[in-house]
Amino acid sequence: MVQVLILAAVAAFLFWRLSIVLGVRTGFEKPLEIKIKTSDSNNDTGLEAKSNENFTSDDDISDYVDLDSEPGTHLLRIKELEASFSVQKFVSGAKNAYEIILMAYENGDLSTLQSHLANDVYEEFEATVTDRVNKGYKVDANFIGLREIRIRDVIFEDESANAEITVFFKCELTSVVRDSKGIIVEGSTSKIKPHTDVWTFGRKIGTDDPSWKLIATGS
Repeated sequence: MVQVLILAAVAAFLFWRLSIVLGVRTGFEKPLEIKIKTSDSNNDTGLEAKSNENFTSDDDISDYVDLDSEPGTHLLRIKELEASFSVQKFVSGAKNAYEIILMAYENGDLSTLQSHLANDVYEEFEATVTDRVNKGYKVDANFIGLREIRIRDVIFEDESANAEITVFFKCELTSVVRDSKGIIVEGSTSKIKPHTDVWTFGRKIGTDDPSWKLIATGS
C-alpha cells in the first residue's frame, strides 16, 4: 500500500513539472496568427496574378508532355496566341471525338464522319465504308472503353498559325462483320479485342472556329 502511494506521489510530481514546461491546453486558446507582409503596390499585384497564370499554364501542359520538349514549346506558343486553349480540354474532347469517329466508321455513318474529318481523310473513310456496303457486309461494333491516351507530338507553324496535335489511343471493343446472309465473316460477338490508333488533329489557331478535325490517321 505504501509503495502504491509513493508511486502515485511521484507520478503527480512528474505531471506537475511537465505541465510547467509544456503548458496545459484547455481547448479555448487563441489560435496562432501568422501574418504575411504584403505590398500595396499595384505592380506587385499584377506580377502575382501573372505568376499564378503562368503556373497554371505550365501545369496544364506538363501533365501531358515535358515542358522543355518540342511539343511542350509548341503548346506554350499556342496558349500564348489563344488564351482559351487548354490541353486538358483538348484531351477530353479528343477522347469523345475518338469514340464518335470510330463508331461512326464501324457503323457506316458518313454524315457524322464528314463533320469530324478533313476532306482527304473523309474520302478514305468513305471509300472503305462504301466498299463494305457494296459487298453486302454489315458491322456490329460495341465500344467497351478507352484504356490509354497520350499526346505523341505537337506541331505549330507561326506563319500559317496551323496547329497539329498527334494523339495515341488504345481502346477495347467488340466488332463483328456479317455478310448479306448474316453469317459472321470476321470478329466475335463475345471476344473483346484491343485496338490502337495514332490520329492527328488539326486546327488554325486564333480563328473563330474552335473545332479540331482529324487530318491524318496511323497505327
